[in-house]
This record gives sequence, C-alpha cells and structure tokens, in this order.
Amino acid sequence: MCTKEIPMQERKCSKCGSLNVFKNTSNNWHKDGVILQMLAEDNFPALFQTQAFLCIDCRHLDIQVFETSTMYGNQKTLAEAVRSSNNWVKA
Repeated sequence: MCTKEIPMQERKCSKCGSLNVFKNTSNNWHKDGVILQMLAEDNFPALFQTQAFLCIDCRHLDIQVFETSTMYGNQKTLAEAVRSSNNWVKA
C-alpha cells in the first residue's frame, strides 16, 4: 500500500475504519485465493499469489501481492512481470 493508511491486516478497514474485515483463507491458485496474472509478450502467464482483505461494510478490497511468480516457467519478480506484460499499463 502506498499511502500512510492503517493496513487492513490490522483487522480494521483502511478506508472506513470498520472492524468487519475478512481475509481469504487460501492464497493458492487452485483453491479460493485471489491470483494476479500477467501475460508476457510471449503470452506465457506469470501468476502471483495474494493475500486479500475485504471490508463487508464499504466493499473496500486490499490485496497484498507476493513478490515472485509461483508457477509456469521461470520465476519473475512482480515488477519484471508487470513491466513486460500485455495486460497491465502504467496508470
């Protein structure tokens, strides 16, 4: 997170302050986790596991992305994968 807000890992929503924050129980791609996918120029995906926190009062979703890809070929760092992807652009 790039702001100085309280991270949702503290069990308090960083947007509205609610204590009704839930987190996913799995960060595994084949279970119920949230996965971040980058499609490289060769269309070979780099998948990144995450830990997600959701406030059920204001619907704010905070996602922490793991640093290295988890499967499919050579491991890449998150920065490498985003910069070389076809499905992410700089905002």
